Formats: sequence, structure tokens, C-alpha cells
Amino acid sequence: MITLFEKGGIVMGPLILLSFVSVTFIIERSVFFWRESQKRKPRDTQRILSFAEKGKLEEATDMAKRSNKDFIARTLLNGLVHREYSLSRALETQALIELRRMKKYLPVLDTVITAAPLLGILGTVIGIISSFDILGNQGINDPMAVTRGISEALITTAFGLTIALMTLIPYNIFQTCYQRAVEELESVCSVFEIIMEKLPQMHGVKGKR
Repeated sequence: MITLFEKGGIVMGPLILLSFVSVTFIIERSVFFWRESQKRKPRDTQRILSFAEKGKLEEATDMAKRSNKDFIARTLLNGLVHREYSLSRALETQALIELRRMKKYLPVLDTVITAAPLLGILGTVIGIISSFDILGNQGINDPMAVTRGISEALITTAFGLTIALMTLIPYNIFQTCYQRAVEELESVCSVFEIIMEKLPQMHGVKGKR
């Protein structure tokens, strides 16, 4: 394996670094999304909405505080706490904070997917240039040296494509988890805003402005 890396040339260094970056953040995001799924409490979310619909805002707030490990409950809690100032902005602010946590490091994986094949192609081009230099200096007296150089040059392309493919699948899974969180937050927050707008208390607050 070490010999294979040595044959790949100087571009193998950055490619190995990209592979470590990819593995590190894939593990980190896998653990993160697994923990978030364990913290989800859909039943508590429904109870918060149910309390709010009945006008029991204190009970809804207490339930949201007890379920604050759930990112949706935290978003609803922020809306409940700041409902008299700006409900929609409070929900939006907390939702952006939660989604930023969800999307963390995904751009890094996206960069690895793009950069790894390009670095691999660069290594191949450098190797082919070296092979043609050998051909220009030695002619066709040693064709094996030329073909060996070209085959070694292709190592970087293969390695770069492997890194990209191994990163692409987890990245798409993480993107799916992120999009699901976006849709869930939008749905729950929309329902919550509709419920709050129906409450007499909210109408009273709006009427005082």
C-alpha cells in the first residue's frame, strides 16, 4: 500500500489528507444525526401544540422546557417565550440556529467530493507529462518505462474517484436528514403560528400595538 502511494507522486499527499478529512467528518455527522434522532420526541411536540390550541400556554411552555433536547421543542419554546414581541421572528431565529447545527461540516464534505477527483486528474496529468519527458529523452528504446509511468499516473485518478464516491453516499444521506429537518420545522412552526393566531390572547396583544 505504501509503495502504491509512493508511485502516485506528490498529489497523493493532499489526497490522503482529503480522505482523513472525509472519514473524520462522516463519523462526526453520523454520530450527530444519530443523537438527534434519539432526542426527538414527536409525542411531546404534539402535546405542546395541543396545550397551545387549548390556550394553556404555561403548560405548553413547561412541556417545551422538559423536552428541550428536541430541536423542534427548543424552537417552539423560543416562540412561546417571546410570543408577545414577535412570534414569527422568534421561531425563525431558533429554526435558523438549529438548521445551522444540522448543516455544519456538510460544505466540507461537498468540497471533498469536488476536489478529490480534480486532484486525482491533476496527478495523472503530471504523471503523463513525466512519461512523455521520458519518451522524449529516451525515444522508444524503453517503452515499458513509458507505459509503467502512465499506469502509475492513473493511480491518483483512481484514488481521487474512490474518495469522492465514498464521501458522496454519506453526504447524500446527511443532506436527506437535513432536508427532513427543514420540512419538519416548517410544518410544525406553521401549525404553531396558526394556532397562536387563533388565540384571544394573541389578538389582544396585537390590538395593543
